[in-house]
Amino acid sequence: MMDAGSMQGKCVLITGAARGIGEATARRLHGLGASVALVGLELDLMVAIIADLGERVVCIEADVSQKSQVVEATVEEFGAIDVVIANAGIYTVSTILDAPAGAIERTLNVNLFGVLYTIQATLPYLIKSRGYLLTIASMAALVNGGFMGAYAASKTAVEAMTNSLRIEMKSKGVDVGCAYFAAIDTDLVRGGQKHPAMQIMQSMYPKFMAAVPLSNAIDGIEKAINKRSSRMWVPGWLAIFIALRGIIQPLMERATMRDERFLEALTVSERESGKLLGQDPELGVAALTSKE
Repeated sequence: MMDAGSMQGKCVLITGAARGIGEATARRLHGLGASVALVGLELDLMVAIIADLGERVVCIEADVSQKSQVVEATVEEFGAIDVVIANAGIYTVSTILDAPAGAIERTLNVNLFGVLYTIQATLPYLIKSRGYLLTIASMAALVNGGFMGAYAASKTAVEAMTNSLRIEMKSKGVDVGCAYFAAIDTDLVRGGQKHPAMQIMQSMYPKFMAAVPLSNAIDGIEKAINKRSSRMWVPGWLAIFIALRGIIQPLMERATMRDERFLEALTVSERESGKLLGQDPELGVAALTSKE
């Protein structure tokens, strides 16, 4: 883990900071002495985080898919940016055929273009500070299952973009990392599990793929920042998927397509064709946890 005081005087900008990985990372790094800029859509949640943390924290209401003045506001408050965590992302459960109008576009706009805009806006400041950038990919960038075509496409693109950026930025003193997560106990995962089609899919997954505690992911992020890692993953078994993705993908496809439970899940999806079934148009399945 990070040495006590190693984040003292550092400024960290985190997108998607109102919930889940973004919120927990902000709390962890703030506790280590960092100044933190929270960027997200849910202002009320971010204000509550500020109330808990007190000093050295600012929140900025912004949709990362829209270019904004987020970076300028952060620099005005803290003077520099040392670490950027491009974490904002959404997931909407649907097949590509049955996706509600605009749902695929919204996923790509937030998960891919939101990361791109965050990178482009913050790189000049990271070059000045010789800082560290961490993008958040997913197991979905390694193996691509049903009901997540847009999400998998966005995360695969983020991984590829990060790999290119890592090469481009090395000579400028900026280290670039990519984080791969399987199921983490967050609103996004819990919300997805509430969807009838995904409840069926859950019965098909092996037990080792069950969601792991959020703290595991935050430990990984903290370690990645400390080491300025090129890649990090949680849980540890994802290393096998990274190494063997070309083998695992066709095996997973064949197993899924032969399973009658998958056909049942498809039927559920077809019944709600063009509808969100309680999912939020802007926040995806994560917002379902707010309706408990």
